[in-house]
Amino acid sequence: MERYLSADEVKKKILAVLPGKVGELYYELWNNITTLHLNWQNYRILFGTSPERIDLLNWAAGSFFGMLDDILRHEVFMHIARLADPARSMGRDNASLERMVRELSANGEETFITGLGTKIQDLQAYCSPIRQLRNRTLAHGDLATALRYHPDPLPGISRAYIEGALQKIRDIMNDMELKYFNSTVFYEDVIAQDDANALIYTLERAKEHERCLGEK
Repeated sequence: MERYLSADEVKKKILAVLPGKVGELYYELWNNITTLHLNWQNYRILFGTSPERIDLLNWAAGSFFGMLDDILRHEVFMHIARLADPARSMGRDNASLERMVRELSANGEETFITGLGTKIQDLQAYCSPIRQLRNRTLAHGDLATALRYHPDPLPGISRAYIEGALQKIRDIMNDMELKYFNSTVFYEDVIAQDDANALIYTLERAKEHERCLGEK
């Protein structure tokens, strides 16, 4: 699929190949995964570049950027957890990757679907820690976790872990892209105007201006 189509053009192209509910769900997942990668990209620009970058953010508005760090990380965690959810939980269907495969199975292609299902099972197993974190602290306030007497403490979530989850998600989606659209999507290279790089550039200029004023 071409990299520079608008969202509406992408949806139209998807529905031309995958009509009905499966196409609508695939587009929803495509959109969510694009947003997920953009959020993670902005997070890495701000908080995963260098100690000097952190010093710049602390100089500008340390408390605000500390809060933004939590907000962006939690948003990324929630996106990944939703994508790795089962097809159905708590009596309701989920807009998840497993649900996409369930919808797709009605169209045949059993060998392809079996392979895709195996990758989704691998993703779900890999993402178990992040789904626990979502269920116990982000979406709900588990009392034992909050008061620190839960017998199973939550594991830490590293940047490398997030990168691993994103790679597995991209592999699943690009299997679909190759099968039905004969191309792949570079989700990790999502382009956005006025992203976190623009903010960093402005802050660097402001700090340099302050330095110059101090030298006069």
